[in-house]
Amino acid sequence: MMLIRKRILPGEKGEPVFVAKREHKLLRIGAAAHELGLHPITVRRWIKAGRIQAVPMGREVRVPRAEVERLVGKIDGRLLVLYGRVSGHGQKADLDMQLERLQTWAKLERKGVATLVLSDIGSGLKASRRQLQRLLKLVCEDKVGEVAITSEDRLTRFGQEYLETLFTCFDVTLTVLEPGEEKTPEQELTRDLLALIASFSGRLYGMRSHKQQALVACAKQVIAEEEE
Repeated sequence: MMLIRKRILPGEKGEPVFVAKREHKLLRIGAAAHELGLHPITVRRWIKAGRIQAVPMGREVRVPRAEVERLVGKIDGRLLVLYGRVSGHGQKADLDMQLERLQTWAKLERKGVATLVLSDIGSGLKASRRQLQRLLKLVCEDKVGEVAITSEDRLTRFGQEYLETLFTCFDVTLTVLEPGEEKTPEQELTRDLLALIASFSGRLYGMRSHKQQALVACAKQVIAEEEE
């Protein structure tokens, strides 16, 4: 809050009056991320994608508090879905850790928001996962305000852009608690290629078979030689 002095015009009586003028509070990326319960990398990505309006200040940007309030208010009245996934039953402990991490975050950062916990055990390339299908149905029914995952490949190992487009159409916020560093288009294609080879060779030979592991290792070696 800032006080400004009102000018006394000729003929007017009385003491100078100080009028309160509300400042437009601007937050640094880190502060905005903290209030939103997001990682600063996620906030920067949203600014770049146009989902958050920011104000340039020199070489940096600031986020208006009104934007933070707008985003927080978006999920009111709709569900916060916490989604976890692992590839096989042998990774059940990892799945439990994912869900615990998500629920701890929700209790701290999304107090009072109705929460639904969903999880699948299955390949990230398998679109018919039961709980993923349930999640997508809820999104299409406009019952979801936010989806939270621990890392980017939990929802899908391939075609993440399609899900993000769907979420955008229904005004659903996708929150990644541990986003990785931004990748170049070539790095993203490499990751997707390796995911496809691992998945389809696993279906053919078994996910932990010697042939499957040898095929994936060979693909990694060929890609590494191309990058040298």
